[in-house]
Amino acid sequence: MSELECPGLHASWFNAWLAAVGTTVLVPELRLSWTTDAHPRAVLGVEGRRDPVDLLAASWPSTERVTRMPIAKVRHGCANLGRQPLLSTFIERAQIARGHNDGWTLSSTLTDLYCTASDVQKAKVKHSKLDPAGPGSIGTLHDRLLKVMSHVVDDIEPSIRDAFEGRATRVGDNGLGFDVTRITSLGDSSKPRVDPIIETLAFFALALFPMRGDAVTADHRGVAERFALRQRSWHLVSADRPRRVHWPAWASELSRHGIDALLDAWRPSDRRNWSRLSVHSAWLSVEYSPRGTSDNTRGIGSAAL
Repeated sequence: MSELECPGLHASWFNAWLAAVGTTVLVPELRLSWTTDAHPRAVLGVEGRRDPVDLLAASWPSTERVTRMPIAKVRHGCANLGRQPLLSTFIERAQIARGHNDGWTLSSTLTDLYCTASDVQKAKVKHSKLDPAGPGSIGTLHDRLLKVMSHVVDDIEPSIRDAFEGRATRVGDNGLGFDVTRITSLGDSSKPRVDPIIETLAFFALALFPMRGDAVTADHRGVAERFALRQRSWHLVSADRPRRVHWPAWASELSRHGIDALLDAWRPSDRRNWSRLSVHSAWLSVEYSPRGTSDNTRGIGSAAL
């Protein structure tokens, strides 16, 4: 098996962790594990003498593929999927998503199991925390993906290597909108900066994070919204606090389907469960605190478990 250690993909950096997982979604032959030292880094493996980066470059998503995704803002014959999608629009897109290779783009970013109104005609579906709102005309997650992908040059292979080595040059962009490391100095008007390779790969990791809800409105039960929405890997830390995303690093070489199974079986609060799954490190989210009611900035940082 060929292996590639990636110093630029630290497990403690949530978007880099997602990016590493995203490689196994784009290239099913890839296996992912993490170094077992104090600062775990991604290790990509593949059978034979093939190069993981070459495989990724050959499988890099085209603009045509992205524009045909079920979450595309504009799709022929359908209502536009804007930032505040109606339940009826979601249902229309869900019909397209059935059997579509990228059908997960809908179920990992939106859910029809939690709506903002009991009136079906007015009901709007809710977004995942990995599909956050943004300031001004930030647009939809699909808009953000297309924008960040436009920064990637045609010769993709050197850009992937730079990102995996941790030497990539960041570009002025908001990316997917939830990486806390994109936020620059709060003392000036610096623009957010991201690595477009990391952001694109992180998007494809969302295939493993389906979004769910209680299938009732908050008005019907009077339950706080934060408890009504659920997404894989979001666990309660305490009963009176919002769910926080938890993510592990593991020593076994796992494919996309192996990671899928591990995320279901892993229990962050049970250390004996960790060792059975070869998990040796883990983190939970620490979210950016807005500086005021008009601050729409969102960001997910990390704290070690």
